[in-house]
Amino acid sequence: MGTRVTTDGNGKNADEPYVITGRGQDAAPKNAFSLFADVNYNAGGPRTKILVIPANGTANNFSDYGFDQSDDGVSSVVNNTGRDNILFTRTNQGGSQLPVPANSSITDLTRIPLSGSPTSTWNDQAQSALAFNKPVPLPVFTAPKPSAQTQERRQTVQGNAAPDVQQVLLHEGTRLLGTCPVKDSTWEYTPDTDWPLGQHDLSAIAVRDDVLSGKAPLRFYVVLPTPVVDIRSPKEGTEVDSGATVDGVAFNADTVTLTEGATQLGTAKVNSNLWSFAREGGWSPGKHSVTAKAVRGGQESAPETVNFTAANKNLTVESTFNSSWQDWQTHKYIHSYDVTLYAGDTDVKHWHVGFGQLPDGSVLAPEFEASFWGMVIHDGSDGNVVLGSPPEGVHIVPAKGHLTLRVLVLIPTQDEAYKKLYGLFAKSLTE
Repeated sequence: MGTRVTTDGNGKNADEPYVITGRGQDAAPKNAFSLFADVNYNAGGPRTKILVIPANGTANNFSDYGFDQSDDGVSSVVNNTGRDNILFTRTNQGGSQLPVPANSSITDLTRIPLSGSPTSTWNDQAQSALAFNKPVPLPVFTAPKPSAQTQERRQTVQGNAAPDVQQVLLHEGTRLLGTCPVKDSTWEYTPDTDWPLGQHDLSAIAVRDDVLSGKAPLRFYVVLPTPVVDIRSPKEGTEVDSGATVDGVAFNADTVTLTEGATQLGTAKVNSNLWSFAREGGWSPGKHSVTAKAVRGGQESAPETVNFTAANKNLTVESTFNSSWQDWQTHKYIHSYDVTLYAGDTDVKHWHVGFGQLPDGSVLAPEFEASFWGMVIHDGSDGNVVLGSPPEGVHIVPAKGHLTLRVLVLIPTQDEAYKKLYGLFAKSLTE
């Protein structure tokens, strides 16, 4: 079969992954690790995407490059480099590993066994990869401690890194805060301006000779003795379902009051610094601007406002808390939730569903991960869980019907606050 290749996009630098389309093993570029979306190098199937990772490159999350697990997956690979490469079943170089020897290829990953995967094989399971054979260990945060509440407005962030690491890149969300030199295996960052009050989600990436590690997460809070409020969901400027809740964190507060313009919307109780507000009857379609204030006694926080658009979507979601019990191995508590997806007028074959604001130390329960038939995109270790449908579209949400997932999450403690899920969302990938 002849080879047809077109470039969809290219990276920001020579080692940045990018996606092309093509069929046949010859479509794999030289000196790169190429991941094909179909078996036999896309030669006979309907999918044509190829994720190309140049030598010395890293793809910590295939979805970052438009190679989405629920639609694409990895079914065959070509290693056109002189070094062994590695596939991982989790983002940021986590989970199980599959070495792909130098100058070799794998025609069909359905023939490579993988214990615990939905198909018992490596087909469609890889979510991150290296185009070199020496992963860089994750950096470690030493200060502040996970979930720390600090009144130090210029709190220093410190950590350790492997001896051969030269620098650590520190991010908050997608924003680069600083490039931190590593000396004697330690690094630190002190901001030039005050940290904003509220929750901060940082990530650190170790760099060795321009080779990157995965992302190490850290969450901490900057607080004052007075009330502080932060809206975490919906995100600013996003479109949400009309039944979406407004969720967030608050400190030194008993309640959070919510308004829209001059309209009083209601009050949410604060439990373990978490709060959530569901508007009775849902949000009317269109734009909304909601303001929250944390309250304790006669004290009020500064206002926090989020702007979003409400719409009636074809895919919606709700959750129900079932029960919790102590896990004898970890001494943490397994929390059981039923997460139910509802479809409107059409089937939803490919979807993502997730939630966030989990306390540090949380993770999906191992028994759930071992039995779940879809994709685990985020396992809760960074505070967020994101699950995806299997690429085959077997587990669809039928039109006018529903699909229920029983999700088990391992959380360090039991608390009333953890009887609901925060930032719960569902996304149809066909919308």
